[in-house]
Amino acid sequence: MATISAYTTSSGQKRYRVRYRTPDRRQTDKRGFTSKRQAQDWLAENTVKLNTGEWRPATAGRVTVAELADNWLKTKINLTPKTTDAYSGAVKHVKTVGTIGATYLRDVDTASVEQWIAALGENRAPKTVRNSFGVLNQILGRAVRDKRIPDNPCKYVELPKVPKKDMTIIPPTAVETMAVAAGDTYGDFVRFLAYTGLRWGEFAGLQVQDVDLKRHRLHVRHTITELNGKLVYGAPKHDKQRLVPLIDQAETILKTKIEGKAPGDLVFTTAGGTPLRGRNARRDWFDNAAKAAGYPDLTPHDMRHSFASVAIASGASIKALQLALGHHSAAFTIDRYGHLFPDDYAAFTATMATKFAGNCGQNVGMSNETGQDG
Repeated sequence: MATISAYTTSSGQKRYRVRYRTPDRRQTDKRGFTSKRQAQDWLAENTVKLNTGEWRPATAGRVTVAELADNWLKTKINLTPKTTDAYSGAVKHVKTVGTIGATYLRDVDTASVEQWIAALGENRAPKTVRNSFGVLNQILGRAVRDKRIPDNPCKYVELPKVPKKDMTIIPPTAVETMAVAAGDTYGDFVRFLAYTGLRWGEFAGLQVQDVDLKRHRLHVRHTITELNGKLVYGAPKHDKQRLVPLIDQAETILKTKIEGKAPGDLVFTTAGGTPLRGRNARRDWFDNAAKAAGYPDLTPHDMRHSFASVAIASGASIKALQLALGHHSAAFTIDRYGHLFPDDYAAFTATMATKFAGNCGQNVGMSNETGQDG
């Protein structure tokens, strides 16, 4: 039970304090009221907050966004180096762009976040803004969880739209044109990317022990990516290993690439035997080969689209395509490639009509007594 009592300050002034218990049963007090009525008003207001779970310690919001951002980042463990680097960059934006980093949590509102977004977007792409906003959203979400603030102002912010990049899909004939232009050393690299749909890091990190020619499968479990000029060895995206089916042409390439190598050796390397670097590959052979095929803006990642389009045309289901490409959900695969699937309404409605034909007659004329349209 809360109590109000008077006390005298060191300067001889009369003041009032409120003694009360926090939700975790700790005894504390709020002092400095110049009148008993003022103390009573504060107690009445905060009693409601204590009972409804809205109460926050007076000191809870006296932490800056930058301070909490640093603490939040320290809790992000077991991340890939690439994700860690991305989070660090976003936290830097939170701390250095505009004034939000120096703002106390209790003073951050939707307008503060919107001003920060505007400052961030002055010389950065919409995607960068969205990514950094996502981190700020997590940071302020942590503040809500820890009862430092009652609500997350990020919930009410409208973000700039990210222009959707047109998907570049090259047909098998163009893949072969690229391969020929890439030359004897790297031509099969182009083909293999199109034959398997691997991400570049998965392709560069593929090891001999990942190849299962007996089962006609690849085990995708290693990656090599370049981060700040350094090669980073890790696991596939979303930390999900997967099996990728091999077509005959891909197996033919693999047989020549793994011959005489140890299980832990890389399948694909530079002409000098070193690990592949994406930027170097584009500069040395990929971009020139793409131009020769008539696709000057093509990226190694676009080869996944070619794999997907040929797989769909060959009868692959959404689920099979999702598993082969390593997407986190079939919904993402549908959103990405749904437009490539044929409109087969005529085929399945004809089949449905045939299946219902033998049973519908016995139910003709039955009324729907429940009135449900379920």
